[in-house]
Amino acid sequence: MNEGDNKYILFPGEAEVMIQGLKLVEYEEYGLERWFNYHSYISKLNMQAVNSAQTNSDEFVKEYFIANDKLTLIVHDLIALELWQQKVFHHLIERQEEPSSTFPVYTILYHELIVANLLETLTFHMDAMEALNDSAVDLADWCYRSLCYLVTNFSTEDDKTDYLRKKDEIEADSNLKDLQRQQRVISFDKAMKAISILRHLIDHSLSANSVLPLGVGRRLLETNDVTLLLCQLIEQSPWYGVAKNKETGKPCQMVWHESGIWIPAEQMTSSLGKAEGQIWLSLFQILLANQSSLRYDCSATHRRTALLRLRSHLTEDKLDAIPVLADLRRFLEHLSMSPNAACNNGGSGVAGACLVELLPEIRDGLCRKYAKKWKQLAIDFFDRIESDRGKQAARRAAAQWTETFSVDHLDKLFSNFGEGELGQANPYGGPARCAVCGGPAVKRCSRCRSEWYCRRECQVKHWPKHKKACDLMSDAIGTEQNVHT
Repeated sequence: MNEGDNKYILFPGEAEVMIQGLKLVEYEEYGLERWFNYHSYISKLNMQAVNSAQTNSDEFVKEYFIANDKLTLIVHDLIALELWQQKVFHHLIERQEEPSSTFPVYTILYHELIVANLLETLTFHMDAMEALNDSAVDLADWCYRSLCYLVTNFSTEDDKTDYLRKKDEIEADSNLKDLQRQQRVISFDKAMKAISILRHLIDHSLSANSVLPLGVGRRLLETNDVTLLLCQLIEQSPWYGVAKNKETGKPCQMVWHESGIWIPAEQMTSSLGKAEGQIWLSLFQILLANQSSLRYDCSATHRRTALLRLRSHLTEDKLDAIPVLADLRRFLEHLSMSPNAACNNGGSGVAGACLVELLPEIRDGLCRKYAKKWKQLAIDFFDRIESDRGKQAARRAAAQWTETFSVDHLDKLFSNFGEGELGQANPYGGPARCAVCGGPAVKRCSRCRSEWYCRRECQVKHWPKHKKACDLMSDAIGTEQNVHT
């Protein structure tokens, strides 16, 4: 075996077979073995796609998704998962019936983040974006709803501080409460992925070489008016917050890093992070580099007011980081003096000429299919994961999960990146952290080998919560070992 082979989590042949065999899993099979197998395939394909992108190697995962026309399926999966969380998970919480294990529900919540991460990686490329076809409308709407979540749930400094304080506080007394905490963390992380995906959609729909239907750009600029949403995000800056520094124990300014962790602001090597940079570039594209036939009307009072509030955020350090923002600042100054200033674009300025509007067919289809059935889906799902068949499927999946996301495996996969180098970190979490206090972890559970702790006191404190998951994983690992001996 060549040394380079060790960097694959999937060989090209394996990835091709997996992608060719991908089929949507219906809600009625969530929590069963077919669902867990599908989740495992998508997880591995995502990891390989991320690794290929970071190492600038052959991005064969993207090529196979395009060649087998499976990108629309991935968008369908994303929308279905979002609806499941909004409808089915909501009813599970309302029922107040404790599941014996959080694992089956958590994998579904987490799966949406994995799919979002996969799409973030793939949609960077023009050929992948072109392969989306009309499903790009559903993806654009998903991004809009995800960013609306950020705006509505992180509107004040108190909201951000409360989130940072509670996101790692494990609810040992209630599986349902802990699932709600995990859902909140996942919802934030997927919204940060949505910022990048939206940037790709804007770039590929408003550029001179647009590969997306005209209706996608119109939905972004007119129907959803993402420009106002992006302006609001710049003002609220949900990626900043105040939290206790785990090393010093003192409150400090924290910033969300693209590797998925929160770090002290002084550790940032740039004046702005990836998420904020993507938003500024999106605004620049809409206002000054729009080469499509769609024009964004800046003269409307509410739009002009929102845009002018951006001026105070265009500081010199941000202009140093992204030089083209100097043009944006000049445009905003001109807009402040001339209310009817037009956005620069190479199109004809006929936003209303598109008489046919594309609709989000995937979401609309799912809503029609399962209208008035969501509550029953929740009841059936709970019964399914508590059945012997569901528990056996979860045990096998837990063993597979432990193998796929083992620390040794991930360290080997991303060993070419420097330790602690921000921006080059392991995208699946970086250095091991204590499950209780979040500090650097040096020990892990000797039974399941999946949970990390900094000291014995934290492990003892966490045991009442960890016991069920530990039993599940250790039993599954033992079963797998017996099968292979």
